[in-house]
Amino acid sequence: MRPGRRLGYAVVVGLAAAFIAEGVARLVIRESVYASVPSEAVKSHLAVAGDLVYDPVLGWRRSVLPNPVLGLERHGFRHADVAEAKAPGALRGFVLGDSQTFGAGVDPGEDYPSVAEATLRSRGLDVEVINAALAGYKSIQALRLIETQLLAFDPDFLVIDCIPGDLDDLRETGPVDTGGFGPTVEKVLFYSRLYRGLRLLLDEARPGHHSMREAAAGQGETWHPATTRAEAARQSNHDLIQTLGDARNIAVYFLDYPFTGDPVKSLAPATLLPDGARVVPATAALRATNQPAPALFLDNNHMSAAGNATVGAALADALEPCLRARLTGSACP
Repeated sequence: MRPGRRLGYAVVVGLAAAFIAEGVARLVIRESVYASVPSEAVKSHLAVAGDLVYDPVLGWRRSVLPNPVLGLERHGFRHADVAEAKAPGALRGFVLGDSQTFGAGVDPGEDYPSVAEATLRSRGLDVEVINAALAGYKSIQALRLIETQLLAFDPDFLVIDCIPGDLDDLRETGPVDTGGFGPTVEKVLFYSRLYRGLRLLLDEARPGHHSMREAAAGQGETWHPATTRAEAARQSNHDLIQTLGDARNIAVYFLDYPFTGDPVKSLAPATLLPDGARVVPATAALRATNQPAPALFLDNNHMSAAGNATVGAALADALEPCLRARLTGSACP
């Protein structure tokens, strides 16, 4: 057989093997873009009424909007419909993060941003606390979402619930490339379950890898590689979000990302956040309930309705002084 023909057969066989492997992976590897491996209840909740689709700027986004089942309005926010223009005298802010922030596993209205909004409104404040989170989103998606979409809504505050130095987080270094060969390859890889499965296996096999379960078992305060503020800044975008907020007179708060354990842990402690950051003490609030982890969490990082209620109250307490200062034209404390 001629060498050229042998090469052709090899290419055909290789492509056939790749398609078969991809088909098997699609049957086996169903959850591929979430922040952690969620429980069955959380999986079913995330999968309801529409899959995630590739987006060249954000990586992925919802494909079905609005989505009443998940409580998503036309912009993809887990909130009642949000008008671009604020009502006179009203206040508004966005909470950004991953499936923990979104409230995977709890019903619309039970996620902690909704609880915070209801609490603040009960205290006489005309405010929207808008849940703009999506499963798997990290600080780079939060930054890009703010810059490309949320600034148009004139927010008074932002709340960031992302892990500094999270695995696979990227540092924003310049304009986003949305055309050409690179994004095309990214799109193909996004839809490949085989690629994602191999990535998960390689991450687990990497020397020094610390999983979320190890953190929950008390083998480390964090599961990500960042251990200092400088390392976190190189691997994530919290400081860039803080700088953006300062430049536009938007108050920026950081949730300390509570994580199951005994006691409950923080995966975003103040030591990894920008110097002088406003921190919402969600972890301390959960510990103060003296409830066991299974009562507060559905799995590693997704909170139960009770956990969301506790964190929502803590967020309301943290935001209230700033909101009242805004109403008088004063700077947020």
